[in-house]
Amino acid sequence: MFKRILVTLDGSDFSERALEPAFHIAKKFGAEVVLLRALSAEVMAVAAGSGPQYVELSQMHERHDREAAESYLRSIKAQWLATGVPILTQVTVGAPPEQILAAADTGAVDLIVMSTHGRSGLSRFLYGSVAEAVLRGTQRPVLMIPIR
Repeated sequence: MFKRILVTLDGSDFSERALEPAFHIAKKFGAEVVLLRALSAEVMAVAAGSGPQYVELSQMHERHDREAAESYLRSIKAQWLATGVPILTQVTVGAPPEQILAAADTGAVDLIVMSTHGRSGLSRFLYGSVAEAVLRGTQRPVLMIPIR
């Protein structure tokens, strides 16, 4: 039934709570797991006179964030290798909901597994803004692991 499972991680212990259920399902169905870390693209205004140094600093910051995200995913992958489940990692840059949906589309994902934070306002209290946007933006099954 499931061949590829996308697990979204934001670097927090809360998001990692999605790993155990995802790997359990993957093992049961012989699926592979894709670990995704979507880095938020920060919109930065360039002040007058900041020039090329600002652009270079911004690029260095993005490279550092990407390297840290890749290292984080490698460490998560190493923790779960013993399950025998094939594991892929992916780091993207952009708005997390859009990046998650794009990764699901381009990666032929059968299931999205993610934790819910509930950080963004009363209307999104149950799921969290990213989980809410993913849930509304996909036709794929989404398994949301609540944070209690």
